[in-house]
Amino acid sequence: MKRCKITVLKRMFDRELKDKYIKFEDFGPCPFMKEGDVFFTGGVFGNECPEGFCQMAWQAICIQASTLAGGGKVYGVDDVHIACCNDGVRPVIFKLEAEEE
Repeated sequence: MKRCKITVLKRMFDRELKDKYIKFEDFGPCPFMKEGDVFFTGGVFGNECPEGFCQMAWQAICIQASTLAGGGKVYGVDDVHIACCNDGVRPVIFKLEAEEE
């Protein structure tokens, strides 16, 4: 059975947007993910959110991760897909790839 391996490639942070729109002092890059973190989808079909994974990030990448876990290709061609969460001030970039369990 396949599952999706999710690797955190990069955490980004836009200081200009933070200063303009976010009033919290203690606000920086995503505190939940670190570069190099690896997660695996789970469940009977290999398409469930990984344990400990950010729920907002999962909502952004779940269709692509589920496609790969199901043996498909993202956009019909991608075996490996680069995706990101929807946080516009501190996005996290992920590498998604199918893997045999």
